[in-house]
Amino acid sequence: MAGCGGGAAAVSLPPKGAPAATGPPAAAPPLTARQQVAAAYAGYWQAYAAAMTSQNPVQARAILAPYNPAADIPEMIRSLQRDWAAHDVADGSAVPHILSIQVAGRTARLHDCLDLSHFGVEDIQTSQVVAGSFGQPQLNFYITLVLLGGRWRVSNMQLVEVPCAP
Repeated sequence: MAGCGGGAAAVSLPPKGAPAATGPPAAAPPLTARQQVAAAYAGYWQAYAAAMTSQNPVQARAILAPYNPAADIPEMIRSLQRDWAAHDVADGSAVPHILSIQVAGRTARLHDCLDLSHFGVEDIQTSQVVAGSFGQPQLNFYITLVLLGGRWRVSNMQLVEVPCAP
């Protein structure tokens, strides 16, 4: 009956090694300008959904501030207020498919085959998704981002009528 005896079982333990040397964690290499642009653009869509869901102009401004030039935010808030008046909040998320990024100084142009088929609207009064609110899966967009205050910010989005493929 193993394990039931009163004596200690003889087991062989692995040899003790020297403790592993630990130093400060290696710093990640800095992101390239193109990587920063891609991250800012992806963050923009998350921020836009959060701002739409906030239902609060002050909160929405704070959410959008890192992703948009300050001059663009009042118009975005006016647009969101129309959504809020209709009791609409974001449901789901946009799925970017970045095709290219060109950076020239403090301006970047990003080409995206944007998938909005997972991003729609929910009516907060009924907790139901608004029929037909989800977007199309392959929207061909050119986005301009500008470097302001050390951050890349979405300053213009232009839809192109020609279809795209991710």
